[in-house]
Amino acid sequence: MLPSSLIARALSRLISHDPAAMKLLATHANETLQIRMPPFIATLKIATDGGLESGEADVRAAPATVTVEFPLTALPLIAQGEEAALRAAKISGQAGLLQDLSKAFKALPLAAEAELERIVGPIFANEAVKLFRALKAFGENARESLHEAGKRYVHDEAKLVAEREDVAKFAADIQRLRIDVQRLRERVKKLA
Repeated sequence: MLPSSLIARALSRLISHDPAAMKLLATHANETLQIRMPPFIATLKIATDGGLESGEADVRAAPATVTVEFPLTALPLIAQGEEAALRAAKISGQAGLLQDLSKAFKALPLAAEAELERIVGPIFANEAVKLFRALKAFGENARESLHEAGKRYVHDEAKLVAEREDVAKFAADIQRLRIDVQRLRERVKKLA
């Protein structure tokens, strides 16, 4: 488990590559964000310059501005992307802070490449980023394929879902049956 101070320093370093993101976060100075996924808990505080620092002491004094709690079952969803993970999360507190953090973190992949380039050189950093993008694309492609295969199975193979045309035909048949029953009632009344 990484301490919040280490996470805060790493994210601050990456955010420092984007002055607009730092300016956006500076509007939320002294607000705190707590991310929970048992047994992991990270508490971050936004500094006055827009950077991040550990907010554990601040959360002991007052509740976090925003708390995002992921169930352990959401772990696979994190690999699918931000939206899938946030749908599984329980969020409480000020949503505006979370939205601004999301906007600020959009530039993190480019900043991570710049930091990696500084450490290992431009060629290796570029190849590493290509590899990560390829892995992400592979994961997204696999997810889409599984989704389509599941849809086709439920619809075509297992016949668990009716075709639109079949449902429309069934509804028309029911309507025709109602009309025929009504006519039959009228004839029976005339005969009686």
